[in-house]
Amino acid sequence: MHSDTPQTLWPGDPSTRWAQAATTRRPAFVRPERVPRPESADEVARWEDPNGFDATELYHAPIFWVCLPAAALGVMIHGAITNPTGIGWSGNVFGESVQAGPWSYWIVWVAVILWLIGAIAVLVFRVRVVAPDIRKDAEWIYAHGVAHSIHPSPYTIDDGEGGYWPTFIAIDHRLREDKATRVFRALDAWLSQPDVQGALKYGSLRGRAPFTSEELFGPPGAGGLYLGSIPGFGSAGAFLEHEWVLITDPREPVDDRSDRKHVTTVPTIAELRKIRARLHRKAERRSPR
Repeated sequence: MHSDTPQTLWPGDPSTRWAQAATTRRPAFVRPERVPRPESADEVARWEDPNGFDATELYHAPIFWVCLPAAALGVMIHGAITNPTGIGWSGNVFGESVQAGPWSYWIVWVAVILWLIGAIAVLVFRVRVVAPDIRKDAEWIYAHGVAHSIHPSPYTIDDGEGGYWPTFIAIDHRLREDKATRVFRALDAWLSQPDVQGALKYGSLRGRAPFTSEELFGPPGAGGLYLGSIPGFGSAGAFLEHEWVLITDPREPVDDRSDRKHVTTVPTIAELRKIRARLHRKAERRSPR
């Protein structure tokens, strides 16, 4: 049950920032055009994994680890049949003192077979259990994800090596313009406070993002979030090119507050066009002629 007043434990006096946001005219708030709407769950899956890392981890890496023991087992079977004593190439490789190939030792056979069984089990688990779960996540995001415009916040993260990484304010696209502007300005003013930035960097708020404007300002201030990061790879400038994220509640209730919101980075316009072109070509190949 929500309180009608902001929580008192937050630093930076959020109630004052909310009140001041009703009259201030700075900073300017400009929403990007064209609210992104995914065409399918397959497209959402590409938004979630634009570089194919999940597919590599899910399929390609396990297949590789199955191939290694399978190849080793094949070599051992071939050697056991064609050169059971190991005399010949194995003696040349391992030295004259070694006159038996690895297939001559039962423990090597056991180790390779166990390796192969374990690798196959991992592959089957990921294909039968993990892959369908990822698919369900994509379908859930497609059905329930809400587009939020993202705007650089006044707090940037120092990487300790002279660089920085932006953090973001996310605003629900369904908010009226006046309400969206007030939520944005209240979050911007709150994040500008030195004690808030200190708490984000070293103190009680470190690692807690994302958290919502409703948690800070109460129900009247709902509709915004502070995001300490957005998913993706690249430079700080590359992150700043993005204009939208999808915010999705989890498929199942959770107790951990930090897991209540899932963030999906919406690709830039150029990236989105490439993703859709590939999906359209794939759909055309599958469609009956």
